[in-house]
Amino acid sequence: MSSVCHDVENAEGLVRKRGVVLSNPITHCSGKESQVFTLDDAIETLGFGKFHWLLLAVCGLSWWATANIVMTISILGPSLQCEWNLSMWEIAIISSMFFTGQALWSPLWGKLADIYGRKVSVVLGMLSTFYFGILSSFAPAYNWFIFLWFLIGGSASSFTQTTTLFAEFLTVKIRSRCIINFGVTWSFGMLTMIGMGVLILPIMTWRWFIFISALPVFVIFFMTFWLPESTRYHMICGQTEKAIATLEQISRFNGVPLPAGTLVASTKQEVLGRIKDLIVEKQRRTTLLLWFIWLVNSFSYYGMVLLTTEMMKMPNSCAVVDDVHSEASNCISPCRFLTTKDYITIMWTTFAEFPGIFIGSVASDLLGRKPTMGLCMLIFCVCSFCLIACLERTMITMLLFVGRGMILASFMTLYVYTPEVHPTGIRALGIGTCVACSRVGTILTPFVAQVVSTRVAAAIYASLALLACISVLFLPKETKGQRLQDSSVGHSLRLEMMTDGEAPLEKCTPHVSKNVNGQSSSGLSLKSRIAAVRESTI
Repeated sequence: MSSVCHDVENAEGLVRKRGVVLSNPITHCSGKESQVFTLDDAIETLGFGKFHWLLLAVCGLSWWATANIVMTISILGPSLQCEWNLSMWEIAIISSMFFTGQALWSPLWGKLADIYGRKVSVVLGMLSTFYFGILSSFAPAYNWFIFLWFLIGGSASSFTQTTTLFAEFLTVKIRSRCIINFGVTWSFGMLTMIGMGVLILPIMTWRWFIFISALPVFVIFFMTFWLPESTRYHMICGQTEKAIATLEQISRFNGVPLPAGTLVASTKQEVLGRIKDLIVEKQRRTTLLLWFIWLVNSFSYYGMVLLTTEMMKMPNSCAVVDDVHSEASNCISPCRFLTTKDYITIMWTTFAEFPGIFIGSVASDLLGRKPTMGLCMLIFCVCSFCLIACLERTMITMLLFVGRGMILASFMTLYVYTPEVHPTGIRALGIGTCVACSRVGTILTPFVAQVVSTRVAAAIYASLALLACISVLFLPKETKGQRLQDSSVGHSLRLEMMTDGEAPLEKCTPHVSKNVNGQSSSGLSLKSRIAAVRESTI
């Protein structure tokens, strides 16, 4: 798949960009100066305003829709078991097929987002998710159902790229809080499905439940057309004019002027979204550790979601003997629907995610990304070990409450750390491969949470969480307070600008200056800014 990035020339034909600048340069020509600013300067100046609230709403609804889909699998298990007389293994395969689709498709969506843009990936994913979701409500048999949920999982994995898109518009100061607060919409999505389960499943079939839950995705699909393309993607592709147009749109929405001067691009990359760039010497250690940490976080989080449903079926954690539970996994289990009491208990454990999100949001800015992930994983590990003991339902609920909140806090901090540690050219692919690795964990977790005994499952979750906590310590970089990287390779600073029909401005010698001081924008168009630069060189 070839890149669509190419050299561009502005509409006026006055300036053709041959090179790029990595910092804020001031060019000296005949004793005069012309001021320029980088994309980071523009983003920091524009801050967080109406534009970002709208972007947060659309991206947040994408997360809400994804949570709806994930929770649907957990809630529908008993209904599908009664419909097709399924064994515990067959119930577990439904979840695994969904996550297999995510594992296989996530890197493809990431590569698509790096090459053709983040918006393209999100819009196409929304449409395909709705289409396959509606089809699954008409599935005539079990085999068709798991195949369609494989396609739904693959399509829904594109929603991860909303994180990439949103992160690339945020300032350093608020990036962590904004991305972690995506977890609020995720948790509301979980609660929405629980509420729909209470209202719909007792009076309608599971087919109507899936059909109704797919309709919001169709609405969100149309909303995603408003999404702007990432300015960082445009800049690294050399499409400076499109980046300027988006920045001017943000400026109008937020009522904040852009910095004075001319926008200068970061290093242009001809080839984007290459897997091998993730495992070069500089990135290899970070990539491999993140793949494992994502795997364990996802394995543990979705394990808690599924394990909660399983543990609510019994009065205490020792109610089912290990060998009986193991034999039942190979047979057709008795048909049992979730009761209202079960739904309420599941809802209470879901509410644990809100304090977890708050803790992650505060701690990631105060302590840093790495300490937050490590501490939350450690607390989750302790809660999981405690579930090994024979406990009453009240104590089980409390441990599930704390454990689920902590694992989500760690998971959401990972969503902050991963785009910060990857450069723009492979950022979407980096997140995509991490999601793919995480889905390996979610493919396996149903067979742990729903097949083996709950005490053995708790021991497995605790052990892997401890290993992930240790792995966090070996991550080479802390990203708190740092700007997003545009390139992973050092380049010499240069500025080569050519006027239409004229020789190159060879007398202009760039040098690195300090950040452009906050100044009111002149409000000039690109043509006017270029004219000002040309005038300064005369």
